[in-house]
Amino acid sequence: MPSLNTLINRMTYWCAVANMGYSQSDRWNFNASAGNCDCSSLVIHALREAGFDTGSATYTGNLSSNLTARGWTRVAANGNPHAGDILLNDVHHVAVYLGGGRLAQASISERGTAYGRAGDQTGRETNIKAYYNYPWNCYLRYTGGNAGTASNGALAVDGNVGPATVRRWQQVMGTTVDGIISGQLVPDQRTYWRPAIDDSVVTYGGYGSNLIRAVQQRLGCGMDGLLGPATIRAIQAHYGLTQDASFGPATARALQHALNNNRF
Repeated sequence: MPSLNTLINRMTYWCAVANMGYSQSDRWNFNASAGNCDCSSLVIHALREAGFDTGSATYTGNLSSNLTARGWTRVAANGNPHAGDILLNDVHHVAVYLGGGRLAQASISERGTAYGRAGDQTGRETNIKAYYNYPWNCYLRYTGGNAGTASNGALAVDGNVGPATVRRWQQVMGTTVDGIISGQLVPDQRTYWRPAIDDSVVTYGGYGSNLIRAVQQRLGCGMDGLLGPATIRAIQAHYGLTQDASFGPATARALQHALNNNRF
């Protein structure tokens, strides 16, 4: 089923991990080591990877008509997008809002033009940056179903911890239900970077998360509220998984299965 969490993760991958260039003449070349895309092909490709039907959408000009016929709604660009919203200027540009004040996009080639070479990523061609007003004509918001949950109200067991999973986790653990794992340390991309956890549900700084403290109390692994290696290993041991301290898809799926049975 379609997943906004996966859309966010795939946009993050193509913009922050893959070595993609920008070219409108080679825009469907999704090769992680030396590929090319432009703003609309990137969004359409990530939507398809996330299980969304994009119809015959091929560029910014026909993206809205195809998506609004398939569960998306045009909402006013009021400066407060939701994680997973598609930020659309119908003529010139499109991006995806990741949550936490950030968006992912394909911008322009290394030459400052619409045409560049594959695999020559300079850091600005596909990128993640603070939200800005392009200006956007609208946000396209998915309303065709609760992405992240199945039609019967169960969580989608998709291996991605996003808002729906966090809210259910908070309900089961008896903490405030806001869909946010709060107060985590700034990731160093080795200890706290966890691909299966959607950035839109993690905030940084502060004194740890009440949700994670409740988990730690249940598992007897400290009370600092930080979802770090020791806590992740304890969660993996709880589910009988390999204890590699990486909150990856297998750990996320085990959590989602348990939460669907109203238990941790």
